[in-house]
Amino acid sequence: MNNRVLIVFAVFIVVWIILLIKIFDVSILSYKFYEEKAINNTLREDPIIPTRGQISDRNGLPLATNTVGFMISLPPRLSLRSQSKILEEEIEKILPFFPQYTKEKLINNYKKGDSPYNHDYIPIINFVEHDVILKYYPEISQSDILRIIPFAKRYYPNLTSASHIIGYVSNANNKDIEKQPIAKYTNTIGKEGLERQYDTYLQGEIGSRIVKVTALNKEVEVVSYKEAVENRHLTTTLDIRVQKEMDKIFEGQNGAAIIMNTHNGEILAAGSYPEYNLNHFIGGISHENWNALRDSPYKPLINKFINGLYAPGSVVKMGMGLAFLEYAQIDETTEIKTPPFIELGGRKFRDWKKDGHGSSDLFKAIKRSVDVYFYILSQKTDFQNIANVLRQMGLGQKTGVDLPNEFIGIVPSPKSKKERYKQDWYAGDSIVSSIGQGFFLTTPLQIANYTALIASGKLPTPHFINQMGDQIIARVPQDTLTDFQKSKLSILREGMRQVCNEAGGTAHLATQESKAYLACKTGTAQVIEISQADKERLKEAEMDYFHRSQAWITGFLPANNPQYVITIIVEHGGSGSGTAGPILAKLSNVLVDLGYVPSKQNSLIKDRDD
Repeated sequence: MNNRVLIVFAVFIVVWIILLIKIFDVSILSYKFYEEKAINNTLREDPIIPTRGQISDRNGLPLATNTVGFMISLPPRLSLRSQSKILEEEIEKILPFFPQYTKEKLINNYKKGDSPYNHDYIPIINFVEHDVILKYYPEISQSDILRIIPFAKRYYPNLTSASHIIGYVSNANNKDIEKQPIAKYTNTIGKEGLERQYDTYLQGEIGSRIVKVTALNKEVEVVSYKEAVENRHLTTTLDIRVQKEMDKIFEGQNGAAIIMNTHNGEILAAGSYPEYNLNHFIGGISHENWNALRDSPYKPLINKFINGLYAPGSVVKMGMGLAFLEYAQIDETTEIKTPPFIELGGRKFRDWKKDGHGSSDLFKAIKRSVDVYFYILSQKTDFQNIANVLRQMGLGQKTGVDLPNEFIGIVPSPKSKKERYKQDWYAGDSIVSSIGQGFFLTTPLQIANYTALIASGKLPTPHFINQMGDQIIARVPQDTLTDFQKSKLSILREGMRQVCNEAGGTAHLATQESKAYLACKTGTAQVIEISQADKERLKEAEMDYFHRSQAWITGFLPANNPQYVITIIVEHGGSGSGTAGPILAKLSNVLVDLGYVPSKQNSLIKDRDD
């Protein structure tokens, strides 16, 4: 009997000890936790959504702006069985004003956002235009629980122009929100271009409004208010006038074009063609539009000036010439015989000109694009040295442009071939690489930057943003060349001047309509190998479109005082001179007409005066 009493007494003591421990935990240890829960039951924090910053061109004209509207939202927990009738009633009240929606659709929108962990108002209609909401505001605002929240929707006033530069915003998914938490409230995320590169800045910072509420979530008073940090605007280097003229000039062609300041890397205009309508992506692109873009053989979704990889063809011959002056024991006036072809290992490497060029020095080799000149000199030096010079000039590496996912390309060399393909380097590799073929791959922006180096002596950092709000962004060009290399740049510039301005220059006839004083270099890069059995090359116009060569031209202007680089690639355009040359002339005329560079006549007058 005594044992039973002791057991009952012990159990009694243990139960009381447990109760006391629990009371201590609730009242002392967990006091802060329950206090915060109690506060949360009486206070509600409403986020203040910042307006996304706008993007403008260098003259203040809008490239990406916002359309003012409203979001219609309801409080959380209405999807509970006890509250479902309220949800249905509120939705039924607004349906007459928005016949494009069904009751089921709006309820589904609500339930997607409602959960036990969500204390924020849930949008049922993401965007209503300002003019539309004004018509119905008196009726809609009579609801005690429905909220009409000001909201801004992205809009691109120039539709397709500069689409690969500006990029677009779209609805944020869960992965986007993990990386960018503010997207939970703004519901948008920058997906491509500047919208993606500068998304954190453009989004701004969320504000908050803390209010005291009743048990039925009705506001009693505002406890605190913190403004959102918003309207963080970007000013670009683009001139939308030049950009639109570029679009017109490139109409019907595929490829890319860039106009860039030779000294500071500011990009005045850049196009990747074909382009696409940015507004189609707002709020989610339709299946029809997406399929059309995805399935197009002309690849409109690829930003070709930073993600298009092409054999550069003869536009690399200035870089080759600089390397030869340093390593091939020649100077610019050294003449070598340049027959119609050279033979190596039983294979003929032909010049583009059927009868050859007789003999050539470096000036003539650039002016007339003498292939055999480069074939021969590529055999007189270690190609690794040539590759190193080309890399100094900006090829085979990122330019540092302020756009996401820039590609690198390949400058072929014995070292890179061994590392990449586990293969030895042969004399034939040097020959084909010397005219920008073989394993060689570059982006159009790399070629523009390399041309700027030739024109100015320093390697700029190409960029599209020069001002964030009131803060001006300064970028210093890189000094990548040796003193010897710098001393030889004038030779390369003179060769390029002759290409456009002297009889026999490969672009002389094609650029006759230019109002500017041009210096340039053409390139025609094959996309299929020509059989040794073909003694007569098939004309480009007779080839299948996708078998035609890539047409390049790159140049600077004015030739005697370089201010801007223009680089063009026309995909499968055939001849660099015949196809890309007239485009260069037309773009140069735009720069003259808008006052960016003087006319050829004025440039030559200044040259004589100097």
